[in-house]
Amino acid sequence: MFLQEPELAIHIRQGLEREALRSLPSGMTSQVSHPSELGSKLTHAHITTDYAENLLEFITAVHHNTSGLLDELLSLQSFTQKNIGNELIWPTSMPCALPVDEGNIPLAYYGESNVGKLKTLYRKGLGHRYGRQMQSIAGVHYNFSLTDSFWEHKHEQEKSLLSLADYKSENYFSIIRNFHKYKWILMYLFGASPLVDKSFLTGREHKLEKLNDHTYFSPEGTSLRMGGLGYTSQAQESIGICYNQLDTYIKTLEEARLQSFPEYESLGLKSGSELLQLNTNILQIDNEFYSTIRPKNIALTRESALMALHHRGIEYIEIRLLDLDPYSITGIGKEQIYFLHLFLLHCLIEESPKISNEDCSEFDSNFKKVVTHGRAKTVQLSNKGQSISMHDWMENLFDSLSPLVDSLSTVDPYYKVAFDFQRRKITNLDLLPSQKMINDMHGKKFVDYGLNLSSNYKNQYQECLSAFEKLKDMAKESFEAQKIIEGNDKLSFEDFLVEYFENIKIKF
Repeated sequence: MFLQEPELAIHIRQGLEREALRSLPSGMTSQVSHPSELGSKLTHAHITTDYAENLLEFITAVHHNTSGLLDELLSLQSFTQKNIGNELIWPTSMPCALPVDEGNIPLAYYGESNVGKLKTLYRKGLGHRYGRQMQSIAGVHYNFSLTDSFWEHKHEQEKSLLSLADYKSENYFSIIRNFHKYKWILMYLFGASPLVDKSFLTGREHKLEKLNDHTYFSPEGTSLRMGGLGYTSQAQESIGICYNQLDTYIKTLEEARLQSFPEYESLGLKSGSELLQLNTNILQIDNEFYSTIRPKNIALTRESALMALHHRGIEYIEIRLLDLDPYSITGIGKEQIYFLHLFLLHCLIEESPKISNEDCSEFDSNFKKVVTHGRAKTVQLSNKGQSISMHDWMENLFDSLSPLVDSLSTVDPYYKVAFDFQRRKITNLDLLPSQKMINDMHGKKFVDYGLNLSSNYKNQYQECLSAFEKLKDMAKESFEAQKIIEGNDKLSFEDFLVEYFENIKIKF
């Protein structure tokens, strides 16, 4: 079906969530609150904050067309740049200069409603558990789904006895399993965080090398963000998530959400009257689970993300391992998105057997090798217990993608452009964003490198204000929506928390 009817496979739904720190012209992180001109962080659909007041998050609508997707993201960033004065939108995943005391990294404040307080307290808990420095790292998430027409056609052709919802969930898990097997190649092609300012390393153990007095780097690595200095958690390593079927996935995460963890117990829920975290469990909420890919459905009112999956199955998948591309004004480029689409379709087409604990360990080991040594010339990975050269395996994978590329290119020739560009990276390391970043340093400080890029982008943003009035109206409307939420609260915050966690318990 895929090769004979490519028009079904390229008609997709996709969205982006791009994070970015606000930086001062000096290269220090901004200490100023999220500007009111941007709207309410609690209710604005497209411009909000992630962990901190200074960590912007841009969320696009769902698009079928990649150019339209990137145009919207560019408009959101341009509107933001217009409203943050002399500050800059930081272009890399690893942060600009951070305060010496990480307590000065400001938690995002969402107002005085109970739901707003929950969001801030959750972030306070993350800070106590993992440190605020780690939460200053930015990335870009790619949301992807195939249309109902695609699934209905495939469901009918295979004469599946499953309901359409169960069939979609089963197939999305097929994608997820193969994604985990091959995700190392995305780190090779798109890893873009081999450098970091020394302020990020304050009080942290590391094995990085010194590039200059202000900058450290990984000599062979592709992504500090996805390595030991980034989004990792020893507590979460005990979860043992299973990607073989939806019910098991949900039950495993729900158990982790309800299971107390000794280290978080010792931290406690309160210091005097001050709340420190939502609870002492392995996961405060299910979104705390750090994963390179997530099955998702849109949560309704009084639903958690996990509950939405439990009620309605998988509607889309969220790719979470992508570093910001500093050479793209939007943090991700058209060629990269087209290749991700190819890659995900390949993960669906290829046989996807159930995976064992041994398989998971092998996948994780391969991933970590490419994160820390991906730019080395002699990297060896493991495929079903057999050692294989990383470069040989990449050539094999690109060969297996070629028929799909040929088919899709009959409808949209840009698939071939994206494919050919990524394939050249196998033999030309200078095309890798991780290598290009190091090549472009020329003895500069990492912060100066980032400032140069963000200053250039600031000038380009001035030319992209097509949605200015619409976004201005949305900002005003978002504050009105926040007032309504705050006015409807009837419970104390602590009573609200009790009710909230009772409501999101999944009954199996």
